[in-house]
Amino acid sequence: MLNREVLKEFRCTGCGDCCRWGGFVLLTDSDIQNMADHLGLSEGEFIEKHTRLAPNRKQLALLDQADGSCEFLEGDRCRVYEARPEQCSSFPYAWSVPQGCPELDRLSAEQKNVE
Repeated sequence: MLNREVLKEFRCTGCGDCCRWGGFVLLTDSDIQNMADHLGLSEGEFIEKHTRLAPNRKQLALLDQADGSCEFLEGDRCRVYEARPEQCSSFPYAWSVPQGCPELDRLSAEQKNVE
């Protein structure tokens, strides 16, 4: 788990690395509605075009690109950032991120040097 001081200092740099990690972006009902509205789609259209059944078989998850990154990642930016899912907007606060986010790695290293 990340140190609270590191989390307090964290500011996303927009590198897009977390959008390239393997796994599933699980969607809530409000995520689906917000993203569909943002894209000008009905909820049904959004679900059909942009989701798959999650492994837990209880939720929908976003589709991935061929390389495993989120389908909404373009370069280093999220195409639906303003309407991104709760799972994404809660990064890194509700996540267990041991390493791999350049900014979190930098802050963690700085903290270790202070201690």
